[in-house]
Order: sequence, then C-alpha cells, then structure tokens
Amino acid sequence: MTKFKNHYDPLRPNRAMGVPDRYEFTHGTNSVCIYDIDTLDFLTEIPVGAKPDCHSTSCDNRYLYMACEDGLYIIGQDSLILEKKLDVGYVYGTNVLPDGSTMLLHDFYGGIIVLKDIQDMSKIHVHKRIDVLKGNELSYTLGGKGNLVENGRYYLCNAWHDPRMYVIDLENDYSFDIFVDTEPLYNMADDLVVSADKSKSYSACYCDRESCYVAVTDLTSKQITKTIPTMRGTCGLTMSNDERYCIASNDRDNAISVIDTVTDTLVRNISADAGFKNLGIDGYIQGLSVGLGDEIYVYGCSGNGAIVRFSDIYTSPRWAISYHGGKLEGM
Repeated sequence: MTKFKNHYDPLRPNRAMGVPDRYEFTHGTNSVCIYDIDTLDFLTEIPVGAKPDCHSTSCDNRYLYMACEDGLYIIGQDSLILEKKLDVGYVYGTNVLPDGSTMLLHDFYGGIIVLKDIQDMSKIHVHKRIDVLKGNELSYTLGGKGNLVENGRYYLCNAWHDPRMYVIDLENDYSFDIFVDTEPLYNMADDLVVSADKSKSYSACYCDRESCYVAVTDLTSKQITKTIPTMRGTCGLTMSNDERYCIASNDRDNAISVIDTVTDTLVRNISADAGFKNLGIDGYIQGLSVGLGDEIYVYGCSGNGAIVRFSDIYTSPRWAISYHGGKLEGM
C-alpha cells in the first residue's frame, strides 16, 4: 500500500492522494449543499434523494458520492450537476478505497455493496454484495466509516447494532469474518480509525447518547485496552494528518473531542453549540474529515445544510459555521 503524506480518510481520499480540494459538502433536506473550501461561503444546493447521509469524494476529486434512501447519487465537481444515480437501495456509508476504483457502500440491511469503476460514469457497477450481519433486517447496520490495516489488505469496521468488529479481505474477493467477537463495550459503535503504527483502532461508541466514549482496541490481542470519555452523541471519527490525534464528533453537543493517540487521553473538547444558538438553527453535527491544514470539517444532519470548520484545534481552537442563511465565527 502506498505511504500517504496525509491520513487516508475514505470520505476524502483525494487529500491523501495530493489532489487539491475544490469544495466542502453537507446535506440539506433531500439535497447536497456546496461550499467554497477556502471562504466557507455557501455556493449552491443540488437536489438528491430522500434521507441523504454520508458522502465521499473520488480519489481524483472529480466526483461526489451521496448515499440516500433510494440509491447513490453522483455529482460532478466540474459541472456541479447530478451526473448519475445508481439504484442500489437504501445506503448510508460511502468508503472509497485507495485504488481509486472501489467503494464499499454500507447499506441499511447489514451488508456492504462493493462498487467498481467508480471514477468512470460509463462503467461504474455493482461487483457484489456481502451480507456481513446476515440478518437482512432494515436498520440493522454496520458503522459508517472503516479503515485499513496490513498494508491495505484488510478493511476493519464496527457494527452499530452488533457489538463486534468485522474484517473484510480486499484481496480475496471481499471475504469477511468477525475480527473481535461479542464485546459489550462496542455499544452502538460507529466510525473506526487506526493508529499510525496500525497497532490500535479507535471506535466511536454512541451508547445511550449521554455516556459516550471512544474505545481503544489492541489489534494484536483483539482486546479493548481503554475507553476515553468524550461528549454526548459520539459518532464520527477522523485522524490528524500525521495520525497523532484522533478527533471525534459529538452530535448532541455540536462538538469535537481531540484525543492524543500516544497517551490515549483526551486533550480537549471544542463546542460550536453557542454558534448554532446565535444563528437560530439546529446543529446535530456528525460526519467529519480532516483538511489539508488539520482543520476539521463536520457536516450537520438537521436539514438546514450547515457545515462547521474547527481550526487550530491543538493550540487556540476556533470554529466557523456556514449555511445558506449566513455565517458565523467564534472561539
């Protein structure tokens, strides 16, 4: 696997590839809202399907993929129009792999749809579906974002409704197995990231919305070594570009939590909740990614299309909130 200059995030793979950003994205009500990446100014809103959820860029940053209740919507970043829709059913998790051709698309029935040729709109297709949770039950789902180990051969992911960790072999036609069997501490585990040395994983555990934490798992012993208390509604995870820090989003507090992966301790919590209240809009920020300057982008899930950028998170934290009705900055 290529050694990337920046953290490889399956939601923003172009950043690890050295491909510049064009825009930042969030979702509104059945729409994608597009922002200028530098100024965070609202630019336009593009209709998509019902219940838009996670979204990813292609490795070459030509396309944006938006998961919805009725399929995958693909928007061209050159045209800023809907270029294709794939009728793959109810999907929510969009994990683009470093080969540039493959996406692991998590669906609402405990499975993963493997897409191929994702950067070619004339060839993009479903390679296969793997029934990971083997229940085919609506809303019995995996976590949203996984990550890679063993030089990119294996993809690890959590399961929201199943207290296990799963592993998918990317070199053996996506065969899969349980990596860590039943572990009650994986309570409503969502996103997963991996430490720089690939020895530990971090799982965002939403739990009961109030008593949330990030669970640290030793990948050799397959044991949880620590739980790090965060804030309310911990769901999203990303890493700093040097992978020293793990950053979690907390949707009930409109905040991020910064964790030092050397000591596995909480550095600080940073909330933009006051900004949402001042703007008079709802927050509920969830999915997040790290920018090229270690700024953290988090999209809102309240339907108003809000985006939050947290900057200077290790020294003098500040935030900026933008939506189609205005913009506000604070500390």
